[in-house]
Amino acid sequence: MTADTGLGTHFAGLEAGELRVARCRVCGGSRFPPKPVCPHCRVSGGIDWFTAAGTGTVWSFAVFRKAYFPPPGPQPPYTVAVVQLTEGVKIISTVTGGDVHVGMPVRARFERANGVALVRFDPA
Repeated sequence: MTADTGLGTHFAGLEAGELRVARCRVCGGSRFPPKPVCPHCRVSGGIDWFTAAGTGTVWSFAVFRKAYFPPPGPQPPYTVAVVQLTEGVKIISTVTGGDVHVGMPVRARFERANGVALVRFDPA
């Protein structure tokens, strides 16, 4: 895709309804957010961006019972999870549904809140 080393490509993907993550040009390992040194092969160098499938599993989660932002921000209770994408990279986002559990299969859904494109995950 592109050699952008910042998050601009990721956010542009969200605007387009795509979940874009970085891949190391040396070893091919996926990572998010992009880092200057690959956590897999420990080589500093370029990355390429690719569009992930948008599927994965809940790796960890927490249920928030306090409102940290006024509406239209998330209102309690809501679940924030670490989702391990099918491609192996982990991303933090909100997961819908009341029976969230570790290992639960999820699928990305794109929405806008306060004019910002976001990714959320629903049970698959």
